[in-house]
Formats: sequence, C-alpha cells, structure tokens
Amino acid sequence: MNLSLVVITLNEEENIGRCLESVPFASEMIVIDSGSTDSTIAIAEKHGAKVLSHSFESFSKQKQWAIEQASGDWVLSLDADESLDTELSNELESLLEDDIEHVAFRLPFRILYMGRLLRFGPWSGEYHTRLFRKGSAHFPDTGVHEGLLIDSGTIGTVRRGFVVHRSYDSLSDQMEKMFRYSRLWAEEEYRKRRKSNILQILLRPAWRFISAYFFRGGILEGVPGLTASAISAFYVFLKWAILFEMRISTR
Repeated sequence: MNLSLVVITLNEEENIGRCLESVPFASEMIVIDSGSTDSTIAIAEKHGAKVLSHSFESFSKQKQWAIEQASGDWVLSLDADESLDTELSNELESLLEDDIEHVAFRLPFRILYMGRLLRFGPWSGEYHTRLFRKGSAHFPDTGVHEGLLIDSGTIGTVRRGFVVHRSYDSLSDQMEKMFRYSRLWAEEEYRKRRKSNILQILLRPAWRFISAYFFRGGILEGVPGLTASAISAFYVFLKWAILFEMRISTR
C-alpha cells in the first residue's frame, strides 16, 4: 500500500529536511506552506516533496486541507518539527505491507527538551493518532490542540519506536508559544461559557506539577524534568487565569 506524508509549514528550514528524511518509504510527500520567507520551500523541494501554497486560517483547517491533497491509500500527518526515529520508521513500513484491520494508528511520542530526549515528566506516555487510511478521518475545526477524528473503524497502537518532537527551540520560544496557546485555549473555553475561579487557578497548576514531577517521573530527568514540570504547571495557571480575566472583563 502506498503512503502520503503531509506536513504544514511556515519558516521551518531548521526542521523540514529532517522530517521528510525520516519517512523514506513514503510514496509521496506533500508540504503545505503558508508563506515561508526562509529556505523551507527550497529544502522541501530538494527532498522531493510537492509544495503547495495555502493561506493559513487555523491549524485544524490547514491540516484538513493538507490531507485532502493526498493521493495515497494511507496518510501520515506530521508537524515539521516532528520526525520518526529509525525503529518507528521501519515499523510503519512493515505495517503497511501487511493486511491491516484498523483504519488508523496511534503513534508514541517523545519530546526533545533542553537537549534531552525525555522519557518521563509532563509529556510521558503521549500517543497521538497520525497514521490513517485515506478518507477515514478528518481534522475538526478547533481553535487550539487540533487532533484527528476517526469517522469509523478501529484504531490500533504502534508500540515500537517513537516520534521525536522538537517542540521548542529554547525556553524563550516555549514561553512565547505558551502565552499564545493559553490565550487561544481561554478564548475557546470562554465561547463554551466555561468558568474559572480561585480554586481552579490554584489547584490545577499545583496538581499538574505534582503529577508531572513525582507521579510521571519528571524527577528522574534532572534539570530538564524539573523545568518541564514547572513550566507545564505555569501553563495551566496561565490558561485558567486568562479565562478568569476574560470573564470579569465582560461584567
């Protein structure tokens, strides 16, 4: 069975080559670019990808349009800062050669953070559905944290290897993204009429840190594990504080 790799980009010259190279068994590679001003397009084309331009409205709409351009029997949706490790790449290539009962697969993820490929901490045990049979899934229109929705059929889980996620270039980059995403989250929850109060603002971040650092093993990852757990807790604090601020500002 043939596979289409689809990736959305905007100024991803540091990542796109690594992403495309990690899926050598793809029958086609499609990059949907929303106006890069660096070398992203040239690098993608050099790796044999078909590059299409499409105006950005939201992550979910951009990814939905991207998968609609794929012609393969199966589609693998990756972000530009994600890549398959060798074991997962080999596993998926073998998987697609067999008769498959599932219409989609959840893939294991590990984040590269402060120079360390974390096994434990706030993002430990992450799985995301990224591989699916063409026409069996879509990206619903959401403001933040877009995810695939399977229309029908069963989802399998791949256990070998992992997707390496280089989510943040630096702590300052993480903070910038955190402020942006917390605002998007709060706006979405505000539209749903969700409320925030002092208990939410105090207890949710505290639990996030305790869970990430102690129960999920962040303590085993040294300074990167401590930092990831603390900033993850602050992210939760920020989301609920912004939601509270939005509520009182409309009174």
